[in-house]
Amino acid sequence: MELNLQQRVCIKFCVKNGFNGAKTLEMLGNCFGSDVLKKTTVYEWHERFRSGRESVEDNERSGKPSTSKTDENINKVREMLANNRKLTIRELAEDLNIAYGSVQDIVVNDLGLRRVAAKFVPKELNFMQKRDRVDIAK
Repeated sequence: MELNLQQRVCIKFCVKNGFNGAKTLEMLGNCFGSDVLKKTTVYEWHERFRSGRESVEDNERSGKPSTSKTDENINKVREMLANNRKLTIRELAEDLNIAYGSVQDIVVNDLGLRRVAAKFVPKELNFMQKRDRVDIAK
């Protein structure tokens, strides 16, 4: 469970047991040390639970969901780079009609690649090396 969710559960527990915001913050500080939520955040969640909120999850946020960073697009980028490792992010973005930043995020974070000497190389073992190792092991 995420650290924030753990702390929210603790805040909810404190509210159910009648502790005030200051005592709740003190108890969280004892348990989580330097990773404790900020004072204002603890008080906000304390008030939410005190007014009847039950869920410790965040509310849905408005905004446009990402439509370019899908499994389909990640696989397309993976295939294109497997065929030609010298493609630039700009070329990938133009070919797939995806924003430059989205393609860069896919290449760096999802595929674990970085550019060295105008060629994408893995930071560590990437999908291509893993695939090759599985093929060799068969």
